[in-house]
Amino acid sequence: MTAPYREETPVSGPRESALPVAPAPGTAETGPGTPSPEEIRAKVVEWIAEAVLTPDADPAAPLRDLGVDSLDLIRTARRVEAVFGVRLQLRELFGPETTTERLAALISERAARRGAPESVPPGAEHGPVVLTPPQEQAWEEQTGDRGHWSQTLLFTTRPGIVPDAFEEAVRRLVAGHASLRLAVEAPPAKRPRQRAAAVPVDGPPADALAGILDTVDLSALDDADLPAEVTRRCAAEQGALDPGTGRVARFIRFDAGPDRPGRLLVAVHQLAIDMVSWSVLLEDLQELYEALAAGRRDVWCAEGTSYPEWARALADHARTPEAEAEAEWWAEVVRAPAGIPLDHDVPDPRAANTAATAVTHREELPEELTGRLHAAARAHRAHPGDLVLHALGEALSGWLDEPAVRVDILRHGREESVGDSHLARTTGWFTTTVPVLLDLATGTPTGRLARTVGHLAAMPGGGVGHGALGRHGRPRIAAALRSAPPSDISFDFEGDDADALPLGGLLTDVAPEPAGEITAPHWVRPHLIEVIATTDDGVLRVEWWYSTALHDETTVRLLAARHRTALLALLTACEANGPALGTI
Repeated sequence: MTAPYREETPVSGPRESALPVAPAPGTAETGPGTPSPEEIRAKVVEWIAEAVLTPDADPAAPLRDLGVDSLDLIRTARRVEAVFGVRLQLRELFGPETTTERLAALISERAARRGAPESVPPGAEHGPVVLTPPQEQAWEEQTGDRGHWSQTLLFTTRPGIVPDAFEEAVRRLVAGHASLRLAVEAPPAKRPRQRAAAVPVDGPPADALAGILDTVDLSALDDADLPAEVTRRCAAEQGALDPGTGRVARFIRFDAGPDRPGRLLVAVHQLAIDMVSWSVLLEDLQELYEALAAGRRDVWCAEGTSYPEWARALADHARTPEAEAEAEWWAEVVRAPAGIPLDHDVPDPRAANTAATAVTHREELPEELTGRLHAAARAHRAHPGDLVLHALGEALSGWLDEPAVRVDILRHGREESVGDSHLARTTGWFTTTVPVLLDLATGTPTGRLARTVGHLAAMPGGGVGHGALGRHGRPRIAAALRSAPPSDISFDFEGDDADALPLGGLLTDVAPEPAGEITAPHWVRPHLIEVIATTDDGVLRVEWWYSTALHDETTVRLLAARHRTALLALLTACEANGPALGTI
């Protein structure tokens, strides 16, 4: 089954050496030659083997039975396009009859008749189009200064970067990814819209990158003084983004001289990027730079369906019979209770729930428990996150004395079932918040878990239909879904964070200096309590992010203890009852 959670952190591993080659404007395709079926099969077998989670799995079985989740398939689709120049849709990879052999045959067939890419030319203007549901919801929630809200990473760069090649690499990166050029238009009394500005693909790159790329010369500073200056500039950059003017991406290169590692700050506004996008951006930037530094001028990155095109496709999808058939499903889900009691009486809890008041309580469970979690998930043909989520439902049900509860979960949102979409190489904010119903009324512990797993597996369309219908559906459907408030609790299972970023070559590591605060103090948090689970280094860690303006530490600690107890009891029940969910 597909992973129901965001699990967004890009996974590291061997990087393919070939960047997807898009033709330079006005030229023919210059991609690699057609590989043999044997070469394709060997690569596909290798990639799928890396993604299989189930020990001793039958390699001839359908991919969906091998424990391969949808994020594994997004990475596989990216690799296929990078190496073979063939685009695949997730629905093709995750079909009920898709095996490794059938996938290799499909790629071979398309590689043999591969023509010019269908991408919009690099640097083309897009829009204006509607915002996607997560973008529009965030725009409504953040009513103050919306600029200080980013995804930001600071990297160490290798010594001796060639400035001209780096500038041109950034220009081609921005030209190839429309989300890095977004601007939000919000006229009074009208719904906001977004457009992607055009960027010149010839002429001096510095002219095309005004406001996007800066170089800071730190070569005169000694090693002891360099970190402080990097930290100071990074903090200042956190307030430099402005989605209203189209300034949604900033690249700051800190040049420490030819013999010392430098730094690269990449700050992208949250409206323009999610965590899955980082692996695409970093791979493309490094491959572009290496090619340009070696004297190649024929390499451009191609992203398939651009983010503005996806926004339009999603809005159109909301008015289709297929999407409208989901409305009753979502209406049933949002009827479930979703509120939690507060420790402090405030006039407007959501307005008081700001970044300035947020703190985190962390729980770390024994390494042995993580092994039990994965074993129980495999035995019951579930995702490990299903069990952690279900235990959260058990804890909330006991706390609230409710037989059913509603929790918002985060999903990666790259659902290629919408339109003719190719999203494996697309950057943008796809992460979507989806309500789920956890029915804890009656039954054995494993029986209740079976209902949760079945509910998640039956979720229509990967969950994107809920936001699409609520934001872009016909008025009656949209009003019914929007009338239910979001859950006060969100859940995100991020999986294994270890060695997450595809670094090497140009970007050698995450830098030791802090990149600054990615949100302003007034930033409004979307949920009252956010539960984030990771299995970093084989240890299950659960973070409870809450607001001191609304809840006391004692309350959150007790809820976390309830969750730990519920999870341990669930694992014990699963082990005692065997693979009772095998038919789900």
